[in-house]
Amino acid sequence: MKTFLIILGSFLLLGIVALVGLFFYFKNANKIEIVPATSSLVTRENIDQEKVDSIFKYTKNFPDNTQLSFAFIDADTVSYYGTLRKDKVFTTVKNSDAVFHIGSITKVFTSTLLADFAIHKEVDLDAPIQEFMDIPLNKIKKEGKSITLKMLSNHTSGLPRLPSGMMMSSIMNPDNPYANYTQEKLNTYLKDKMKPKRIPGTSMEYSNLGAGLLGDILANISKKTYEELVQERIFSKYKMTSSTMIPEKVAEKTIDGLTAKGTIAQPWTKQTLHGAGGVLSNVEDLSKFAIANFKKDTVLDFQRIKTFEKNKKMSVSLGWHIITSKTGDELYFHNGATGGYMSSMLLNTKNKKGVIILSNINFLHPDSKNLDKLCFTLMGMQP
Repeated sequence: MKTFLIILGSFLLLGIVALVGLFFYFKNANKIEIVPATSSLVTRENIDQEKVDSIFKYTKNFPDNTQLSFAFIDADTVSYYGTLRKDKVFTTVKNSDAVFHIGSITKVFTSTLLADFAIHKEVDLDAPIQEFMDIPLNKIKKEGKSITLKMLSNHTSGLPRLPSGMMMSSIMNPDNPYANYTQEKLNTYLKDKMKPKRIPGTSMEYSNLGAGLLGDILANISKKTYEELVQERIFSKYKMTSSTMIPEKVAEKTIDGLTAKGTIAQPWTKQTLHGAGGVLSNVEDLSKFAIANFKKDTVLDFQRIKTFEKNKKMSVSLGWHIITSKTGDELYFHNGATGGYMSSMLLNTKNKKGVIILSNINFLHPDSKNLDKLCFTLMGMQP
């Protein structure tokens, strides 16, 4: 008994040390000196002073070396704009070909893959996910309702945001929280611990686990990697030549991510759950994908069909958040945040307009929420 208590005490002490370390890590990360920039931003064709002023208003407090890349889409016309902060001054730069990690906008592509599989009768959206798994899942039902592929895509699976056990992996490497979470650890969770917190299909709660698992399932069905799938079925189709899951392919064009204080951040890497985030791209490529959504496209049209209504103002399709504007238009939105980068993408397919923002802003910066506000402002909406 005494030995047991000693062992238990040791584990508790290690846990406390780890939690204290994590607390001081984030506490230190939030000690950020805000030094507003001055503006030397200039207008460009189709980028008027009002847009320039909005860009500066929402980004002036981000640190030196902050870079943002914008695409303004009007039907087939795309206007690019870029900003860079150096020596406390924001200037206009050309960076439409610069590559950034896009974070959770990857989830849109994961659901594009699902739509493609469904259109080609390779899967049934309403099939229980156990049908596509090589390992037995612990629990995919709650009150008789099973988790389906559609539910993984539209965040109604009832699964938690992250698998239990990932917190310890995050503590071991807070600068790269997914890096230590292996396929073996995920399989153990799926077999022994996985279960929906809520009745599947009845409510919406954002789940990186669900979207990541969906990407793994589609890769498993096709016997290909996630990278091979997105290249063959999306990036090649829309001529997105700078989009990839493999950083080495675009290293020369990739902008360094930043910490909240403005130092270079370590990019996040994954061993599994690739469909939740991990794609690198630029605004030129994402504009091609956006324009494809404005035209007749069987897969993309199917993907945008509403699958669940959260409330009168917000619904979800396969991978897209659908926001109803005051004028009644349905806007398709997704954003992303990963190690040293943030992104925001908003499309109005009825009016064929869109705004895309990629950046090396860190989500721990106190003004990080300004990126989405800026995206909606540039679309002409109140943030």
